[in-house]
Amino acid sequence: MRPNYPFNCWYVAATSDEVGAGPLGRRLLGMPVVLYRSGSGDVVAMADRCVHRAYPLSEGWLEGDRIVCGYHGFAYDTDGHCVHVPSQENVPIGARVRTFPVIEQAPFVWIWLGQPGAAALRTPPPTPWLTDTGWSSSGERLRVEANYLLLHEHYLDLTNVFAMHAAHMPPGIDRLPYLDEVEVSEMSVGYTRALPPAPLADWEAEATGLPRDRDYHRREQGTFVSPALHVQRWAIDTEDAGCFEQLRIHGFTPESPTSTHVFLQIAHGYATDRVLVSDHLRRFFIDMTRRDAAVLEVVQRQLSEEGEPRRDINVKADRAGVRARRVAQAMVAEEAGRPTLRSIPTAGG
Repeated sequence: MRPNYPFNCWYVAATSDEVGAGPLGRRLLGMPVVLYRSGSGDVVAMADRCVHRAYPLSEGWLEGDRIVCGYHGFAYDTDGHCVHVPSQENVPIGARVRTFPVIEQAPFVWIWLGQPGAAALRTPPPTPWLTDTGWSSSGERLRVEANYLLLHEHYLDLTNVFAMHAAHMPPGIDRLPYLDEVEVSEMSVGYTRALPPAPLADWEAEATGLPRDRDYHRREQGTFVSPALHVQRWAIDTEDAGCFEQLRIHGFTPESPTSTHVFLQIAHGYATDRVLVSDHLRRFFIDMTRRDAAVLEVVQRQLSEEGEPRRDINVKADRAGVRARRVAQAMVAEEAGRPTLRSIPTAGG
């Protein structure tokens, strides 16, 4: 059965600080990939398998810009061509491994694992909060044993916080406003909620330093930017001190149909020079993410035991998640050559 993730999409392969002077092996979209930096500092990505025998190149070493297999010493240049075979003078014709387009936009290293010629037609989704001087960010990488769409659906429906993270909600707020409007484009899905005024939760007070004896308005926003990226925004509005925004940027890269690499970045647009604020938000949201992951792994195990098709009942709060799943399904269908709502001609068109 074909996996439910599209290949023609830019995914996060690693963070910039993960790719150094040695080979880094990682399974992405079911494919073993090796990443390393050339002498110029550019990131190289290629299939993690020697053409001679099925030995991972990530278990070898680098000699200048070349990666050397640790089994028989076959050496490969940055374009994937085998350039040296120690046991003979000539390199066999056609001896090369597949390479993949890579774009580094720190802190992310993006990779294209789909049709090679299609990579130039798209660019990785922008993440300006991770580079703009008006923001400060820090991150963590996690591996979650659950399908990537389960993660997207989870973060597009924050009504779970009252069962999973009730102690972290602002006092007096016992439910989120109903989700009536969802914005959908060809690739993205998003929603925005306005919450009723309420005092600060402990984590909000510690992060912002705002007075606890007042009520504050909040906006909660979730966006399925692409199958590879989810952005979640939490904004606290004040009358005299402006807006206090914090974002969770999730890079979701399927490792397999039942496991996902999560590249999490926590960004805040206030107190950007205060390390204590960054550390507090990082610890707080990583702890929440780990608890989220534990629940999603239970869901994945249950779904794996049940098999297909899924037998879920959807409610209003699922609107954004259902739409995001449809976007991903349409992309997968198009790659498989099946008709979709986007490819079926409309009347008169």
